[in-house]
Amino acid sequence: AYQADKGDCNVPQRWPENPQLGTWVHQQRTEKRKFDRSERARITPERIERLDGIGFEWHPVANLWDQRFGELQAYQADKGDCNVPQRWPENPQLGTWVHQQRTEKRKFDRSERARITPERIERLDGIGFE
Repeated sequence: AYQADKGDCNVPQRWPENPQLGTWVHQQRTEKRKFDRSERARITPERIERLDGIGFEWHPVANLWDQRFGELQAYQADKGDCNVPQRWPENPQLGTWVHQQRTEKRKFDRSERARITPERIERLDGIGFE
């Protein structure tokens, strides 16, 4: 039902409409990480296969970063730069994301704890992100 309504399987962990579903989805991801590390997990290969079959996203945060990066590439191709306004009415999420990437890159450059990896910085640099 969630997938049919929202178009994906990214149920928020604290989804007010069905908190149990949000908790269950979070637990599946937790168990899959254990499974991938060859730790004792309460998820079977069959369940993983069934969830894969419906388009379940195991790493939604990483997938969201890639989605926003793709949106930034399209913006750059259209506008000639990566200077998305922070409150860009055409895609406010992209404006916020670009601002966050700049903030995290500055932290990284100052050797502070940052939530951006060198690989992502390299990808951003590769398209002329400043």
